[in-house]
Amino acid sequence: MKGIEEQTYYEILEVSPTATLKEIQRAYERAKETFHSDSLAVYSLFSEGEIHEIQAAIEEAYRVLTDEALRKKYDQSSLQAPSGQKWEKPPEVQGISREKEPPLSFTGIAFNVGEEIYRGKTLRQIREKMGIDLKTISMETKINMRILEWIEEEAFDKLPPMVYLKGFLRAYAKSLDLDPQRLVEGYLRFLDENKKR
Repeated sequence: MKGIEEQTYYEILEVSPTATLKEIQRAYERAKETFHSDSLAVYSLFSEGEIHEIQAAIEEAYRVLTDEALRKKYDQSSLQAPSGQKWEKPPEVQGISREKEPPLSFTGIAFNVGEEIYRGKTLRQIREKMGIDLKTISMETKINMRILEWIEEEAFDKLPPMVYLKGFLRAYAKSLDLDPQRLVEGYLRFLDENKKR
């Protein structure tokens, strides 16, 4: 995994080199929100110093990519072919792919913060920090909105039978690019602990 200092400004903001100013603005706001010092999800993943370093990189990437002259200069200096010639089509030639998440992607983070990450309420916080609404997940996964709400609200008495719940949790995890197996196991463990109380 590349460190923050090895990533391009485009990778830091998770945008294509052909991104518009509007796309850069949205990506910047999402990144800033995600790596805010008070963010529950990144609090235990990075040290305070690392968070400051990431925040500084986000600010610098935004400053350069929103200034037309600076962006042009940056593109010319950073996106070069091995022979020293400039790429004509940076996104394709550089191999930047929508399927492969940049290392600092909020969605690509491996959570090592314990089982509480798999609570419904925490899953909702992650989804909201990513700027994804429940309707989008419902449309993508074909899961009824009400069931997704029950999962996030931890309305355990209203949840569907276990066999369906596991499938819904897997689909939910994939839509947020989280580890489906860990999410299912963690959520079911949390569900089981609540039943015992």
